[in-house]
Amino acid sequence: MSLIDLAERKARARALGLYVFAAFTVVMLGLTFAPWRPSFFQGMWLGFTFVSVLYLSPLATRLKSGPLAQLLEDEVTREHRRASSAIGFWAGLLAAAVMLAVGSVPGILSADDSARIIFTAAIAVAQVHLATLELRAAR
Repeated sequence: MSLIDLAERKARARALGLYVFAAFTVVMLGLTFAPWRPSFFQGMWLGFTFVSVLYLSPLATRLKSGPLAQLLEDEVTREHRRASSAIGFWAGLLAAAVMLAVGSVPGILSADDSARIIFTAAIAVAQVHLATLELRAAR
């Protein structure tokens, strides 16, 4: 197997992993509203959110050096990261506006619930967008 084939396989696996982490982050957010053990699920949500942010960032690839890391972190991938970060930013702003409207009704959501929803919306949308762009580029 050549280095390029290996890089393509790893890039595809990374893109599919982004979909999985986005789904798990949303599921963990939903479980934080469960009436049983919400603090445990809040911790799990925080863990998935932290790993998702690391997965979105180029930090893991930049820490590695070598030809495979350079193939995985090319200018197209950097542009996809930039575009997905911008989409995630706008999704976070939209979620914040919705939470502001919902939060004006007393007793519906607390501030920490709203913050979790905003973070999850921004991160999940950015991950899905990055994964979609990466899979499209792999075709």
